[in-house]
Amino acid sequence: MMSSLIVVGLALIILLLSVLLGKKNKLFADRFLILYLTFAAFWHVYTYIEYSGLLLNSYWMLMGKGIYLLHAPFLFLYIYALTAQKKLQTKHYVVLFLPFIIYTVHFFYYYLLVFDGAALSINHGLLYINGGLSTTWLIFAELFLIIDPIFLIVSYYLLKTYKKSLLAAVSNTDQINLNWLNVLFYLWLAISVILVPFGTLTVGSGWFSTEFLDILSEILSVAFFFILGFYGFKQTTIFTNLELKGELPSKPTSGYYERSGLSTLQAKAYHEQLLTLMEEKKPYLNGELTAGELSKLLGISVNHLSQVLNKEQKQNFFDFVNRYRIKEVLAKMKEPGNDHLTLLAIALNSGFNSKTSFNTIFKKATNQTPSQYYQSLKR
Repeated sequence: MMSSLIVVGLALIILLLSVLLGKKNKLFADRFLILYLTFAAFWHVYTYIEYSGLLLNSYWMLMGKGIYLLHAPFLFLYIYALTAQKKLQTKHYVVLFLPFIIYTVHFFYYYLLVFDGAALSINHGLLYINGGLSTTWLIFAELFLIIDPIFLIVSYYLLKTYKKSLLAAVSNTDQINLNWLNVLFYLWLAISVILVPFGTLTVGSGWFSTEFLDILSEILSVAFFFILGFYGFKQTTIFTNLELKGELPSKPTSGYYERSGLSTLQAKAYHEQLLTLMEEKKPYLNGELTAGELSKLLGISVNHLSQVLNKEQKQNFFDFVNRYRIKEVLAKMKEPGNDHLTLLAIALNSGFNSKTSFNTIFKKATNQTPSQYYQSLKR
């Protein structure tokens, strides 16, 4: 069963890689998806070699176990590439892969200076040297169990920051699949929730056999790799273009607004100008309006616009613009001359780009669906 799972998983990964490599206009994030799937293919090849028994009496099997320490960093890099506003520096890559680097140095130390002449045995996933449990190898066994949860916590923060930054920069998220990021995160979380307890009850305690843990891990990884690869190549990123155009607000930090150079009096003046602009020129009718574009119309920086919205309006850019679109829809619904228009036509004429986003935002604002509200006007 295990070997067939490995073959199926490897075939799926190779298929997904071929699709991704053939994709036109590959995004920056696609490179990390390809890197992650390449790692997955290598991981499956190693798993097959180990399962076939070729490394049964070899010290290199211990080195191969360290490959698992690469899974979380590679997956995190893909999530980061989808969501982050800037590229990582070299020192950050070193930190990400430090557990694997330390494990590799640790292995070669034991391989060159300890293993020869020592009696080795593995019991319930733990290494015993000359009959005694190796403390350092125990630490790494525990690291295998906690590395995914650690990266999950960091990824959660990353996704939370991404969504906040996104709503400060754009007024339309139709082309940005936030649901995919949620699915990716919770799928990773679900796998960790399953594997960590089983791993804990296997390593050291022996409640489950290591073979059972390997099979369970392989089943979950095959499913995960397929879902990630199949849906991942469809995704888009947004921050790269916005950052190049200077349309992405800086992320506020402690004391950020105090250092921005914008006084309270000037912020209030900009706020009044902003409200006048929205009423008179109706820039919100542009379905792709961004914070950068609105700040140019107002003649201020995108950071100052973000500060005005947060401090004076108590809203992010997304909610602010869509409030005006909802207001426009409500006004059009009440106009007798629009009776011949469908609700979707009214929405599109008011700055919305899709029925789905219109329905979601409208219900959030009125606690009614557009149809329910429209019908209530005719009673």
